Amino acid sequence: MKKFSNELIKFISDRVRDMGPITFKDFMDIALYHGKYGYYSGPYMPIGKKGDFITSPHTHCLYGALHARQIEEFWNILDRKDFTIVEMGAGAGYLAQDILSYFSNRQIFKAINYIIVEHKAATASCQQKLLKPFINKISWINSLLDLDSVTGCIISNELLDSFPVHVIQKEFSGFKEIYVDFRKHEGVTEVFGDLSVHQLMEYAKTIPSEIAEGYRTEVNLGMKRWISELAEIIYEGFVVTIDYGYTRKEYFHPARNRGTLLAYGNHEVNENLYERPGEQDLTAHVNFSDLHRWGQDAGFFTLGYAPQWAFLAGLDFEETFLELSGGKFDPFSPELAAVKMLLLPQGMGESHKVLVQGKGVSSDLALKGFSLKNIMKRLE
Repeated sequence: MKKFSNELIKFISDRVRDMGPITFKDFMDIALYHGKYGYYSGPYMPIGKKGDFITSPHTHCLYGALHARQIEEFWNILDRKDFTIVEMGAGAGYLAQDILSYFSNRQIFKAINYIIVEHKAATASCQQKLLKPFINKISWINSLLDLDSVTGCIISNELLDSFPVHVIQKEFSGFKEIYVDFRKHEGVTEVFGDLSVHQLMEYAKTIPSEIAEGYRTEVNLGMKRWISELAEIIYEGFVVTIDYGYTRKEYFHPARNRGTLLAYGNHEVNENLYERPGEQDLTAHVNFSDLHRWGQDAGFFTLGYAPQWAFLAGLDFEETFLELSGGKFDPFSPELAAVKMLLLPQGMGESHKVLVQGKGVSSDLALKGFSLKNIMKRLE
C-alpha cells in the first residue's frame, strides 16, 4: 500500500491561503498528479489485485486478443500498410502484451509499430520488464507532442475518467462552479464561485434547461483538448476509447443529480472525495456524447458505440476463447469466471462502453466490433 503523506494537504492549504479557493478541477489535478505526492506520481502501481482497482486487461488475455482482432480489421481497411498502434494510459502493460502476443504468429505482426505514451518513468520501467519479449516492436514516448503523423489507431483504456473535471451546479441565478476552500478547524470545504473559464460558460448553455435547481454535474473539458490533439496526429486511422460512461441523455438524467464522481481505494468505492488526497483515486464517468461531438468538430466521425459485452462478443468471442485455451476449458474454472467479468452486466460488460472514431477512412464502415450492436445514434 502506498505510504500517505499529509504534505499534500499542507500543499493544498498553503495554495488556498495564498491564492484563495481553487476549482475542484485544480484540486483533482493536484490530488492525482502532484509531482511528488499525487496519487499517480509515486512508484506505487494502483492497478491490479494488490492495488486499488482492476481494469479489463487484468482479467484475462482474451480482452487484448479480441481488441487485436478489431485492430487487424483496421489494418485490412488501411490496405495492410505499415500500422502504428498508440496506447495511452497503458498501466501495467497487459493490453499491449496480449495484443502483441495474439499478433505474434500472424501476418500483421511485421507491419506493426507499437508506441506507449507514458510520462512516468517508474511505470514505463515496469511496462518494459513485462514487454521484454516484444521490445523490438515497442517504443515509449513521454507525451502526444512527441508523435508526428500516425497511420493506424490510438487506443485508450480507462484513461479519460481520470482527467480532472470541473464540477458545476445549477442555482437560481444560473450555473455556479464548485471551489475548494481550506479552513483551519473544518478542513476542506466546498464553496460556490463563478464559472472559471469561458469554455465552461459555453458548455453550460448546452445542458438541458429542464434539470432542477441544485443539480450537480461534471464537465471534462480535457477530453476536448485531447481529441483535438489526436486529430492533429492521426493522418489516417482510428481512435478506440474504452471507459465507463454514458450518453448525454443518461448523463443528465434527473436521478443523477449529484454527478458521477467517485473515489477508489483498496478495491472499495466511496464518495468521500476530499479524504486522504493523494491516497485514493478520483474518477468521473465519461460523457461519450461530448467525445462524439468534439471529435466531429475536430475532423473525426463516429463509426460505432456499444457496451463492452456487445463489442467483445461481436469479435468472434467463442472462437477466440477456444483458440487461446487450446480448444478446451473447465466451465467452473477461475479463468472462465474472469472472462464472465468482461461480459456480464454485474462485471464490466454493461458499465464499460467502446467508442470508435475514424479519420481519413470511409464514414460508413461496418466494423466487426459493432456487428451485434451499434447504438451510436443515441450519442446525438
